[in-house]
Amino acid sequence: MEKNSLNYMITRPDQKLIIMRGISGSGKSTKAKELKGDGVIHSTDDVISSMGDYNKFFADMMANKDFSPLQKAHQTNLKNAVNSMKNGISPVIIDNTNLAPWEAKAYVKAALEMGFDDGNIEIVNIGTGGASAEELAKRNTHGVPLDKIKQMIDKYNSNKDITIADILKETNKDKPKKVLYSAVVLDGESRAKLLEKFPTPKGFKVFAHHMTIVFGKGLDDKSEVGKRVTLTVTELGKSDKAMAVKVEGYPSANEIPHITLAVNTSKGGKPFMSNQITNWSPVENFNVENFTVTGIVTEVTP
Repeated sequence: MEKNSLNYMITRPDQKLIIMRGISGSGKSTKAKELKGDGVIHSTDDVISSMGDYNKFFADMMANKDFSPLQKAHQTNLKNAVNSMKNGISPVIIDNTNLAPWEAKAYVKAALEMGFDDGNIEIVNIGTGGASAEELAKRNTHGVPLDKIKQMIDKYNSNKDITIADILKETNKDKPKKVLYSAVVLDGESRAKLLEKFPTPKGFKVFAHHMTIVFGKGLDDKSEVGKRVTLTVTELGKSDKAMAVKVEGYPSANEIPHITLAVNTSKGGKPFMSNQITNWSPVENFNVENFTVTGIVTEVTP
């Protein structure tokens, strides 16, 4: 008897698993229904909808900053799909977005451990379905906003042509990388704008890199990662060891949300010493009006 890629005997040579991949509103679920035949479709969205109001489910998570209900919904969907595979149903279709390889790993791994043939695990890439981000935002049934749709498209495009091997070797969720800090990391244009408006003293080491959201850990809400954020620069702070600008527009665990512009290494200055600045003045005092900079919400790893 032949073995599959996980070295399990192929005891279910005729059963099929289909992994759907696509952006909300792309027609992914419509395609899944076309492929269903005598099989079954499992979707985490359906699990959530079965609990009650779909939009309230997510609103409550955001309000409570507790995202465990979503994890439980994914676990329930996986359990249901595994039961369908055990019962010999074919095809079993996973109708989640599955934008990154790790999102489908548990399903693929379960199928192979159950004796599926690799050749009977199919990845169906719908992507955007030929629609623009604006069209997808208008027609998706769960009210996913345009900025989130754009993030989803970027995520899909960075993992466009994944294979079963890619899914199996994906380890991002199995062994999460240590997060040094989470931050809004500035784009190059914003960094240049800051340094143009506030030249750093001679001998200072320039940073102008990010606004720290939280130090030493990742974000509770992973959907924020990759989000483009606009920050308003309101004040300039200086000490003999550090120079920074105060900003508004996104939450930060720091008492004063700020971007470290530069530090005086000759006096032992370190970036964290921006937190110790007490001398802050409105940017208007330096002949500069309030202005904005932009960056991407990022979990910074080693």
